[in-house]
Amino acid sequence: MNVDVPQGGIPPLLSTRAELMSTIESLKRGSGPFAIDTERAQGIRYSNRAYLIQIKRAGSGIFLLDPPPLENHMADLAEVLAEDEWILHAADQDLPSLRREGLTAPSLWDTEVAALLLGDERVSLQAVISANLDVQLAKEHSNSDWSARPLAPELLSYAALDVDLLIELREVQHRRLTEASRLEWMLEECEYLRTNPPNPPNPEPWRKIASSLRIRDPRTLAVIRELWVERDEIARSRDVGPEKVLPGKALGALAASLPTSFDDVQRSSALRSRSRQDLSKRWWAAIERGHDTPDLPSRHPLSKDGLPDVRSWKNRHPDAAERWDIVRPAVLTRAEELGIRQDVLLKPAIQRQLAWEGWNSVTSMVDVLYRAGARPWQIEEVAVVLPRTPEG
Repeated sequence: MNVDVPQGGIPPLLSTRAELMSTIESLKRGSGPFAIDTERAQGIRYSNRAYLIQIKRAGSGIFLLDPPPLENHMADLAEVLAEDEWILHAADQDLPSLRREGLTAPSLWDTEVAALLLGDERVSLQAVISANLDVQLAKEHSNSDWSARPLAPELLSYAALDVDLLIELREVQHRRLTEASRLEWMLEECEYLRTNPPNPPNPEPWRKIASSLRIRDPRTLAVIRELWVERDEIARSRDVGPEKVLPGKALGALAASLPTSFDDVQRSSALRSRSRQDLSKRWWAAIERGHDTPDLPSRHPLSKDGLPDVRSWKNRHPDAAERWDIVRPAVLTRAEELGIRQDVLLKPAIQRQLAWEGWNSVTSMVDVLYRAGARPWQIEEVAVVLPRTPEG
């Protein structure tokens, strides 16, 4: 069945305190968990704030809230939303912006996590609803500017559809997970997701641009870094996406052209548009900083987990390499037996940490896995396929 409009019709966008208070009263009259989603303006705005919050509860209907004008009135909403579980899809994308509004989940059901634990082949919301409820959602507006006002009816409909069937989807997934004896896995994963602090920011976000152009010269890397920092400051001050200020390809091309003067910058083909030309002085200042700094980046990116690149282990860290040759295939094999992805069973970063630190007993293995962030169910599943010591 194809669905392009929510079951109760298209809800209006609610922007006033009176509308918010009416919403809260309606939610109080409902029962059970809350289906929740947000829409942000990623790539368009610099901030990751929610520009739309969608909420549905059985017996209440769907509500579309406009966070910016309501940000000083969210405490009462937070109180009612603390009454029961939240249902979200890919909650790690939405929880930070909801926390920014002062909204914190008392408990959580992530329908994407459930799909991963069940071994579903595709885990987008559209695919999961299709597989579990035999409903085809119309989803064509994910890249829209959700910060713009007014929002067209088709955008409001799209947003409402994101929460319209989450409650029914949760019921089906709960049954499937129970039948598969994986409900406890789900509860552990969702609690970890709800309580775990967000990942630290990438210390070298500019590396992606350098890698795409295969740039390894430390001085050129320093120029790219300084241009990236300058672009980020401009984007932050204007609240626009960094790519709107200067696309990454243009930034990389400007650095790779090795300009040696302000005139070189102005003549650069990377700055063809007037808006980029207007910032030429700032780009040149950043390039000069990159030319002059004694703080040169390494040719290779830093490891996110602080460990050496696993490809260097065989020559430089042979003991860790031998353990990696035990851990990696064991996790892959067990994941195949369970019918789930290996990164769902145990993230590669945790696998690397176990191989790097090593273990000499089941107790020490469990200790490493726990400290690295593995959940109890993951530890149990991995411990049964690894030797008590790396030597067997």
